[in-house]
Amino acid sequence: MSWFAALLSLLLWAAPAWAIQPLDPAAAVVEVLQMPVSTEQRQCWLEAEAGQWEPWLEQQDGYRGRDLLWDPERQQAVVLVGWQSQQQWDAIPASSIGSTEEAFNAQLRDCLGVSDQQPLPLQRAGALKPLQP
Repeated sequence: MSWFAALLSLLLWAAPAWAIQPLDPAAAVVEVLQMPVSTEQRQCWLEAEAGQWEPWLEQQDGYRGRDLLWDPERQQAVVLVGWQSQQQWDAIPASSIGSTEEAFNAQLRDCLGVSDQQPLPLQRAGALKPLQP
C-alpha cells in the first residue's frame, strides 16, 4: 500500500463521513494546500474544516469535492480541493475566501485555546492538473 493510500485510509477511518464531499476524479484542476497539524491539533482542524470550509465550498460554482489527508509522522495536513475549471476557481471573490478563512481561524483559535491569528499557517498553496488516462 502506498503512503498516499495509507494516509487516505487513516483519514477516512478517523473523520466522520459527513465532514467532506470526496474529491471527484473528473475535476479539471486540484487546489493543493499544506499546513502543519500536530496530533493535538488534528481534531480541531477537522472540526473547523467541516464547520467552515465545507459549507462554503459547497456553495461555490465548480466545486468538485475534496480530500483531507494527514501525515502523523510529519505532523502535516494536505487538503486537495477539486474544481471543474480554473476559471470557476479564479472567479471566487478574494473577500469571500478571506471571510471564510477568518471564520476558520477563529474556530481553530477557540478550539485550540490559542491567540495566534493563523494557528495553522499554510506552508504550500498551489494547483495541480490531474493526468488524464
